[in-house]
Amino acid sequence: MGLFSILFGSAFLVLAGAAVEPPSCFNSLRGRVDECYCRISDVDAVHSQSFPLLAGLVKRSFFRYYKVDLGKGCKIWEDMGECTRQTCALKTCQKNEVPEGLSDHKNKSGQPTCEEEREMSKLNREISEEDKETLKIIEKHGSGNINFCVYEDEESDDAEFYDLLQNPERYTGYSGEEAHRIWRSVYNENCFKPQQGNSFLDLSHKSLNFMCKEKRVYFRAVSGLHASISIHLAAKYPLEDFFGQKWGMNLAEFSRRFLPESTNGEGPHWLKNLYFVYLVEMRALTKALPLWKISEFYTGDPDEDQRTKIEVVETVEKLLQCPDTFDEAELFKGPAANEILGEFLTHFRNISSIMDCVTCDKCRLWGKIQIRGLGTALKILFSPGDVTKLDLERGEIQTIFNAFNQLSHSLHYVQEFRKQMEITTPNLKTPSSSSPFSGFGRNEL
Repeated sequence: MGLFSILFGSAFLVLAGAAVEPPSCFNSLRGRVDECYCRISDVDAVHSQSFPLLAGLVKRSFFRYYKVDLGKGCKIWEDMGECTRQTCALKTCQKNEVPEGLSDHKNKSGQPTCEEEREMSKLNREISEEDKETLKIIEKHGSGNINFCVYEDEESDDAEFYDLLQNPERYTGYSGEEAHRIWRSVYNENCFKPQQGNSFLDLSHKSLNFMCKEKRVYFRAVSGLHASISIHLAAKYPLEDFFGQKWGMNLAEFSRRFLPESTNGEGPHWLKNLYFVYLVEMRALTKALPLWKISEFYTGDPDEDQRTKIEVVETVEKLLQCPDTFDEAELFKGPAANEILGEFLTHFRNISSIMDCVTCDKCRLWGKIQIRGLGTALKILFSPGDVTKLDLERGEIQTIFNAFNQLSHSLHYVQEFRKQMEITTPNLKTPSSSSPFSGFGRNEL
């Protein structure tokens, strides 16, 4: 038993001799996905076929090298320092690593944008102004693109390329007040509040029934994305074995974040929300298939570009096998549609701005990618008109596929954690939480 524990670190529990009941944190992963018409089993079936295709696709140069300005600074809070952990650090691209077509494409200066070192900008206390364009965009349900995220200037002199394969999302140890304030701001200030009569209720899977469908969809999408981030941190955790430190799956960490007893019973529902946001982004990708067929995945290498386009189409066509995913036409209808859409936009754009306040470099990079990817999915779903006329930035195309790949990997990790739990004794002692969104593991990054 000692050897078993050493080999696998804290990722495993001690084996039991008797049969074990199915782990309770997976009890919600059955039946229909909330707010959708697709069953969990249907999602799992399509995921098993699309997972390897998507994982291979994002290794292509077009998706692998992402250009972003991580030094914009926080416009919400004053500077609370920077994460100095080695695990928070990023590796910037060497000047010769990025394909020439990517570095020069839509780059007015024509100069390389990768640097070996960079100096992080200091945060400031300036408060951002209300985005007055939001109401103009949605007036009478708008015409043209609806942008759910704050603008990312890919041509900025401060924007740099990052190799996403060399900077994977994984556990960094970034926690404490700096991490907690991010999620507090997301849930307490930028999520809709359930209301019963004149009283506001705490957010929970039960209180969601007191909100309209649009507000439930918003919460489930944010919650599902948060669940995905937490799963990645538990699946890529620093472990020790005979050969030193390695990155592996930590069942104890996963259990701490999702078992009912450590999350006031909410953990299983967060896992189900992962399936929901997966279906939302899947629906956006399949709806945009006509656009992908005419898009240019330009890197400057004709063979690479053509192969990327073929793989994009093959991957998205595979996703079409999942019937009745998410129906965006059911949302933003009726006399209050514009008002609700305006609130939806404002909240989500605020969250995209909050990502600039994450003081861990690696967390900030992946937070911005995944929020922008979800925002791009919402842009595809709710912008009126012909989808082939939709104007997407290169970064939006990169982030929706990379964000969906992160969700896809999370579903894969859930299955792996489930297998581990089923063969081990569920006797972890996990801390209780007084609130679903305060003081528990999901606040860590």
